[in-house]
Amino acid sequence: MIREILSGLLWQGRMALRSGDVRVFAAHGYVDEGYRPSRVPFFSVVGPLGLHPEPERENGRTATSTVRVPGHVIGRPRGPADSVPAGGALKLRLDGRAVVTLTALPGGSFASAATGPALVAALNAKLADALAGGQFQEPSGAPLTDPLLLAALAAVTCRWDAEGGRIAISADPGIASLDFRSSVEVLSVTGSIAAPLGLEPPERAQEGRTYLSRLRAPRAMTVDVQVDLWAASQVDLASMMDTVALSIPTRGQMVLRPSLLGADVPEGATKLRLLTRGEPTTPASLAHLEASDQGQERARGGRVDLTPGASWEPASGGLRLSGTGTATVRVHPTPVVPDLFHPDNPAPDGLGLSLGLRVDPGAADAQTLPVCVLLAQAQPVLRLVLKYLQAGTRLWGEVVATATLAREGGTQVAETRWRLPAERLETGVVLHARLEAGEGVVWLSVDGAPQPLQDADATPAAPVAAPGVTVATSDMLLTLGADTGTPLAFTVDHLHLSAEPVGPLDPALRRSVTAPSRLRPGDVVVLGDCEDGYRIGKRRFQALALSVDGDEVTLSRPVEGGWSRGRTLVFQDECFFFQTQLRRRDDLLNHLYRCSVDYRVSALLEEPNARASARLVEKPQVELLPRGASRAAGGHPGTSVTEVDTAKRGAI
Repeated sequence: MIREILSGLLWQGRMALRSGDVRVFAAHGYVDEGYRPSRVPFFSVVGPLGLHPEPERENGRTATSTVRVPGHVIGRPRGPADSVPAGGALKLRLDGRAVVTLTALPGGSFASAATGPALVAALNAKLADALAGGQFQEPSGAPLTDPLLLAALAAVTCRWDAEGGRIAISADPGIASLDFRSSVEVLSVTGSIAAPLGLEPPERAQEGRTYLSRLRAPRAMTVDVQVDLWAASQVDLASMMDTVALSIPTRGQMVLRPSLLGADVPEGATKLRLLTRGEPTTPASLAHLEASDQGQERARGGRVDLTPGASWEPASGGLRLSGTGTATVRVHPTPVVPDLFHPDNPAPDGLGLSLGLRVDPGAADAQTLPVCVLLAQAQPVLRLVLKYLQAGTRLWGEVVATATLAREGGTQVAETRWRLPAERLETGVVLHARLEAGEGVVWLSVDGAPQPLQDADATPAAPVAAPGVTVATSDMLLTLGADTGTPLAFTVDHLHLSAEPVGPLDPALRRSVTAPSRLRPGDVVVLGDCEDGYRIGKRRFQALALSVDGDEVTLSRPVEGGWSRGRTLVFQDECFFFQTQLRRRDDLLNHLYRCSVDYRVSALLEEPNARASARLVEKPQVELLPRGASRAAGGHPGTSVTEVDTAKRGAI
């Protein structure tokens, strides 16, 4: 829990702090008074400096939730001498009712390491085809039509245990209404390959069970921490202090283990998707795309229009553009109903544009890749183009950033060029362009580091300045790619356009979100309204995580209300903190300016590991009573069936 508190403070620092055209580095600091950071501006969190119990505060309560373990069959280990004949069949009965026969299965010798995975892949494909084709039957032979059971069968899966050399088939976890039990049974059929697969008795088989997951009651404690701000000038330190006063004030709340939604969550949903990495949407965001958005941008919920050649990669790989494919987003649209608070120019002082770019290999000299352009009434506000050029034996990719600014009734163009090695663009970079309208310069950064203006190879010419005001207007169009075509395909895994000339984020921020893989059954999941990316509003929803499948988290109860992906922060807990001391510790000899702020964080320290205990049912005991018959006093309590002929088997 202490680690989560320190990470929560770092999250707020990384989210809010910018300083000119460079990022503010953030990390866990050191208690050593002689410590000096190697780079500035620097934001560090030192601690814990002390732990104190809070006897006047009530400790938290014990948390419990149910965890379902699906019914399954685990086969006997297969060795190099074992093999499976091709063209065999396998007959299964799932959840006590759904019968299916899988035919034309592949074979092979288990002496090959590829046989087991290939058989499992074929079984999964056959099960999916059977479900899609309506091939599941009732035990009587009639087609299975129960919608609840058909929906549950989508969770049936086969897996290969490479270490143990075994095949396992797992059913769905079971229906919450307990109408069906979770089980897998292997039945006999002509041409069965159950024995060669190791799935005939005495294989290991178990019906589904439900357990209680129990957390111990947390203890109320306060944690003393110290925030150090380092800068090379008084101006930078003053700017950081202003930001800290806003993002980490003298008294406030702090979320722990923040996560970001990968998709909007409608009311009544029992599942939600989380980003594995990403950054929050802020009030200044004009357009925001993440790899998982799949056709919808996050800042205002607008649509992303694709033309042939542009497509969303599966498994959140990003937006891929090739040929004449383009992706277009409408930016700052005119309201349908006139709004006095709608500005004609949303960014008169400048813009900030960040995107994750990866270019396919195969670049050649003189090739030009149109990356993106922001158009206002057919006039480019900001444009990024990649031009390849051969210099000696090295191939460079030159990033050309141009911006149009208005001044004294006319327009002029600012231009900045930065040469990057072609191989670096192939591995992927986070490119950030900051248009400072007052200076009339486009400042570039890659992976959070500013352009080296003194490097003659990287910067052969100084940036061309054109002071003025941006020509941004309402109804702008942000386009990735170009309809004239691109000689090389490229992928954009995120894009963030801000209405302020902000510098790049610390790249560690995108990696610091709590990925879904870090959640475990029984963990608390809280959804809260969030407008600035790190502070939570009044509306909340809380549930427990039942299971995690990839980036999808199943919740213990339906979601109340609708939640937008760009205006929601998912977290586990929140703490209260208050400032106890503020002091300056300048190191003028080394030209370092330092300010230290002490905070006391009030938190409930929890044991992180849930305890699975209290098995609810070891073996179901069901007593069938005809309608109207009297029931003995010694019968099993809580078990009754209305009719013998229509009764379903009780289950966990």
